[in-house]
Amino acid sequence: MASPAYAIGAALIWAFSPIYYRGFLEKFDVVSFNLLRTAAATAVLAVPALYFWNTAGLGLAVVSGIVTLTCGDSLFFLSIREAGASVAAPVVYVYVLMIQIVGVALGQLVPYTNLMAALMVLAGVYGLSRGGDGKPRGKGIALATSAAVFWTIGQELIQASTDAGGNFLAVTFARNAAAALALGLVFLATRRRRMWPSGLGVQSYGFILFFMLGDLVLGSVLFVYSISTVGVALTVILTSLSPLLTQVFSRALGKESPSLLDFAGGILIVGALVLAVAL
Repeated sequence: MASPAYAIGAALIWAFSPIYYRGFLEKFDVVSFNLLRTAAATAVLAVPALYFWNTAGLGLAVVSGIVTLTCGDSLFFLSIREAGASVAAPVVYVYVLMIQIVGVALGQLVPYTNLMAALMVLAGVYGLSRGGDGKPRGKGIALATSAAVFWTIGQELIQASTDAGGNFLAVTFARNAAAALALGLVFLATRRRRMWPSGLGVQSYGFILFFMLGDLVLGSVLFVYSISTVGVALTVILTSLSPLLTQVFSRALGKESPSLLDFAGGILIVGALVLAVAL
């Protein structure tokens, strides 16, 4: 039976993970952290992906992994470290609106409501840039916006890959494997082995991997399954609530202290995403 619970589950996972990622990024550099994340997801997905394996759309999936997971996610992590999850998450989710705007270049008709949504996003980002404790946020917002551009390109490549007949598990595996390979090469070339954090025990790694795999594996599977049951529009609307939930949970957990202006900016951006997708 069709249920929004899968999309809500993905939204909750993606709301919590950026909050804890900021703490993890105090121990890891971005390349090492993202390598551990994508390599772990690749290992978990290997068996089910190989069982359903096909080569349809594989090349597009590989490029998507490098664009989205290697480049886009690394920029998102830099944004989290620079400005905090409660700022980075609402800004990076602007990619949902960017995807709608890409439709113009592809010859699709884009409703006038998207223009209103774009203005709401601008107002929301301005609010986030002015909120907080006076620390400049321009760099963090610029990094999150850049990540959103890479996410937009990557999502279009995922769509093209699945349209070409790619199985979603095989596509997800190929994306993570390609990203892990690219990050591994950077890791070795830049001699970051010396920067790997020492003193982390099994329990610490288990805690870190819990959020990494929840984000990249469980969240992604719930998202795709939700699309298959309740459709793209409702799934995207529900998962687009995660940036606002990130702000709420980060304050409730005492991890960050978003201001009222931050919440207002987050609400404007989430409202714009819902408007762009729903109408």
